[in-house]
Amino acid sequence: MIEHPVALMAFMLGVIAGARALEQRFAFVQQISSAVVCTLAGIILSNIGVMPHASPAYDGVNTYAIPYAIVLVILSSDLRELRTAGRVMVTAFGLAILGSFAGALLASLAFAPLVGSETWKLSGQFAGSFVGGGMNFAAVGRELRTDPNVFAAAAVANNLSTVPWMLAQVALYRLLVRFYKPLPDGAPDATAEAAQDIRRRWSHAEIGIADLAVLGALPLAILWASEFLSPLLPGSPLVLWQTTLALAAAQLPALKRFNGAAVLSYFALHLFFVVIGTSAVFSALIGQGLVLFAYMITIVAIHATVVYGAGWRLGLDLGSITIASQAAVGGPGSALALAMSMKWPGLVTPGIILGIFGYAVGNYIGFVCAWATRALLG
Repeated sequence: MIEHPVALMAFMLGVIAGARALEQRFAFVQQISSAVVCTLAGIILSNIGVMPHASPAYDGVNTYAIPYAIVLVILSSDLRELRTAGRVMVTAFGLAILGSFAGALLASLAFAPLVGSETWKLSGQFAGSFVGGGMNFAAVGRELRTDPNVFAAAAVANNLSTVPWMLAQVALYRLLVRFYKPLPDGAPDATAEAAQDIRRRWSHAEIGIADLAVLGALPLAILWASEFLSPLLPGSPLVLWQTTLALAAAQLPALKRFNGAAVLSYFALHLFFVVIGTSAVFSALIGQGLVLFAYMITIVAIHATVVYGAGWRLGLDLGSITIASQAAVGGPGSALALAMSMKWPGLVTPGIILGIFGYAVGNYIGFVCAWATRALLG
């Protein structure tokens, strides 16, 4: 077993490199993402005795990787870009947020007897994730101290939600299109090449020394400032201070010239998911896995009922509803993939903008949902 913290960190970085290589080589791994591979690798390697279930190296990752990743990805957001997305898409995304909140809340009330005492925490994690993405899922769970076995099983279920929902949305579009108004003409266009550039943004970047210096220092400064300011509101989640300060800093025009925030944040997220996997025990995962998967599907089903139903009542076109929902549940990358596969190039840019905006607001939605669920469950 690899126990020395330095050796363990080196090994985890090797796991990430291997997961990325598998994603680039195999289409089926691309569908589930390298983040899922990292979680599964952590689960398997810790349960067969290659990696320990606990280590000082993991403590460092838990303490810094997720807040660092959240700050970095929010630094790449610009609220002024919401105007580019357009009124219809912003409205549809608002319905998607409402659907994710309602889904997590109602599904948690229904599944509480099966999931147990961690239900209210998972409610917040899934609500945050289905507004922003996996980083929000991890950030909320880390702050609420979700049981490691429950966290790992739920993380796998959460990461497996994107592709099935994308396929389901394609089928729903074919089934429902005649009941909705058509997609408006004149939407801003985007080429396939531009779409590929957006996809690569999360895994490739030309990063210089100045980029590394600023993107290394600014998140650390925000983490420090969050700890310094948190006593002003005793009991408030630290990650909400981090999110708020990062969102404010992201609006500074000077930051736009520094490259690599998305890549560095995605790297940190991979490291965290390896650690999440190592904390899981097979017996606990087997007991929770199917229940949590059914719980996740129920959340998405309620989300769909809200966003498609309310969108129809408001007279929104089905294309905008579809991409807004995918941007919330799957994030900007899957919104891009769905828009291009459906031959809606004009919805690529709005979907990406809303998906990144979801990262910024996901933590707020997640904590509110968690607290509301806890209050209702008593």
